[in-house]
Amino acid sequence: MKVKIWLIGWSIIVSVALGLLGLWVYKVDPYFHYHLPDTERYYYPLDYQRGQNDGILRNFDYDTIVCGSSMIENIRTSEVDEVFGCNSVKVPFNGASYKEINDNLKNALRYNPDVKTVIRALDTGRFLDPWDAMPYDPVEYPTFLYDNNPFNDVAYLLNREVLFGRVYPMSEESRADGFEGGMTSFDDYSKWSPWIKCGINTVCPDGITVSEPQEALHLTDENRAVIEKNIKMNITDLADAYPDVQFYYYYSPYSILAWNIWYNAGSIYRMFEAEKYISELIVAHENIHLFSFNSRTDIITDFNNYRDEGHYGRWVNSLILKWMHDDQYRLTESNYMKRVEEELDFYTSFDYAGLNGQEDYEDDLYAAALLNKELTGAEPLEISDERFEVDLDEGYNYLVFDCQKRSDSGRLEAYVYGEDGSEVGRIEKDYSELDNEIHQYVIDLSAVSGKVTVELGSNLPDSAGGSEPDYQFSNIFMY
Repeated sequence: MKVKIWLIGWSIIVSVALGLLGLWVYKVDPYFHYHLPDTERYYYPLDYQRGQNDGILRNFDYDTIVCGSSMIENIRTSEVDEVFGCNSVKVPFNGASYKEINDNLKNALRYNPDVKTVIRALDTGRFLDPWDAMPYDPVEYPTFLYDNNPFNDVAYLLNREVLFGRVYPMSEESRADGFEGGMTSFDDYSKWSPWIKCGINTVCPDGITVSEPQEALHLTDENRAVIEKNIKMNITDLADAYPDVQFYYYYSPYSILAWNIWYNAGSIYRMFEAEKYISELIVAHENIHLFSFNSRTDIITDFNNYRDEGHYGRWVNSLILKWMHDDQYRLTESNYMKRVEEELDFYTSFDYAGLNGQEDYEDDLYAAALLNKELTGAEPLEISDERFEVDLDEGYNYLVFDCQKRSDSGRLEAYVYGEDGSEVGRIEKDYSELDNEIHQYVIDLSAVSGKVTVELGSNLPDSAGGSEPDYQFSNIFMY
């Protein structure tokens, strides 16, 4: 009898403890499975795409979805909102297949009847995938977050990683002095552009090689059947089911290295035949706006815009948004065949090896600066003073300058101050970090607006003595 009472009592204690733990997870809800983030009380890092994206689509307020693989990770929703006049969320799925993205879009459109626009990248490298391809083993996928079965939510509510990797540290952080709640912005969610190097020395450090393929590989009837089902199941059926939603789809513009690889393998013909067939299947649907940027060969052949064969810098995403809004490079029933044929002619006759020795910019953002005129219309502005003011609302986004250390003391300093006197940009380099060569520097001001004051100079030597610091600034431009 005592054993039975003990077991009952222990069961009650365990049940209450588990219930309290589940309630704790429900309250904090780091994956937004049940409700919006409580940003007054906690800080929510956005860093687990497949764990958090469904909660974002399920519970957040939005009328526009930016969805895709890692190709959309650098898109800033603040730009989407400005360009399209909307309220957007970004939900990237690294390595996603067409089916995975489409499944999440179907859920989103079911969750939110106010969706007006979908912006989605169609990865060129997945043209030949079967319709049901998924990037991960279903056993490893957090399916319990995606269904509407409340009983398997125990896998979330009593999940060790969620409890001790999310809820506990978030709760502890909220008790710290000076704590401020909030959430990672969608601009910053999954972005990599500021930290990963671009340029030919990163993309193909051993240079481009060209080998004539032994045979040309073309699209087969079997390939066409696979493509037709994939596009129907994962692209066009959804658009047909929601005729009042506008779908902006674009082929992700891979770098010239990808086309070089396909050229060497002989599969470049099959890739363009696939693009032509996919375009044929899509363009007839009136609420799908399909775009291809493969004709922007100036961008695709410049490795300074890429970190590898497929991933491009944030500034290319900015241009893509502008192009789509302005209806540039759109494929239609009347032009898609000619456009694809022109692309095929270019990439099958291009001098790939001629890119070896291409300049690799010291600062990746110089590539963004050079493209800024197309983005905003602002002509590059040459500056003669080391202290000046400029109105960023006139379309300027980047401060570019050269500097050379002339003595071993002090440090290079470049500061940008907003209208309220707060610092909005800086570069500081101690003399010990610099050689005596001329180096280029870029400060990204694309997230700043209004008038700013720029100060370039160097500080006085420290108490250890040394010569008066001497830093020579030149080629100062606002782009």
